Amino acid sequence: MISYCIASYRPLYSAMLIEDLIRKTTVPFEILVWLNCDEPEFELSLRETASRAPLHVIGRTPENIGMRAYSALFQRAQYDLIVQIDDDVVAVSRHIAEQADEIFRTLPLVRQLVADVWQDDYTTGARPPMSAYRQFNHQYGLFDGPIDGWFSVFHRSALPNIIDLQGEYFPLGGTTKHRLQSRGLKGLLCTRFKVFHVIGPEYASHFHMLEFEIQKYRRLGRREIVQWYEEAKHRLPPKEELQMRVEAVLKHLDSNFVNA
Repeated sequence: MISYCIASYRPLYSAMLIEDLIRKTTVPFEILVWLNCDEPEFELSLRETASRAPLHVIGRTPENIGMRAYSALFQRAQYDLIVQIDDDVVAVSRHIAEQADEIFRTLPLVRQLVADVWQDDYTTGARPPMSAYRQFNHQYGLFDGPIDGWFSVFHRSALPNIIDLQGEYFPLGGTTKHRLQSRGLKGLLCTRFKVFHVIGPEYASHFHMLEFEIQKYRRLGRREIVQWYEEAKHRLPPKEELQMRVEAVLKHLDSNFVNA
């Protein structure tokens, strides 16, 4: 039913996400991975995972080719639901495939669903405030507005709109939304499922990824994010508080129902 596609540049996060997907997916699925890094230990762990779950490493490049990997991943996907996942998503809510399938079947003009994100005073999850959205469908918790690929579920019929997209870093989710819109189709935010997208210095520090993120954004020329992360290093909350917060997020996503 669902093909999860991950271009992995952050093995720590990807390992957490993969285990979460395996544990929570209750329909036929596959996990397709492109290794955007040279991490032998991570690749070895993926081989072990592949012995007990439908996981396939589609390709590998020692250098980071970013989102260019998704074209190959999408072409290998076998199921009708195809998911692009940012590699700094570490956990998801339950029953996403079942809910997405129901929405696609009930609302045939909807061909893309982007998960809502966990938000609190330490993270936006990369989503703008809900004031930027207008309700599209109350029953399914659907909203029209800014979306991207932190966890973007495409119906297979949308594949021609995304298979040719190229670039190391670009808004794949938003670009697809606009392409679909030009054909009278919809890409929407769905608040019926949610993910923990690790955006922000506090949670990055909890996972020991703060310096990694600073170097990544410095390489990309995102000076405003580098400044945000650098300044936060001097006012990080206690480790115990961050641990409790992360545990609360994971517990929330582990429940059967996520409030819209």
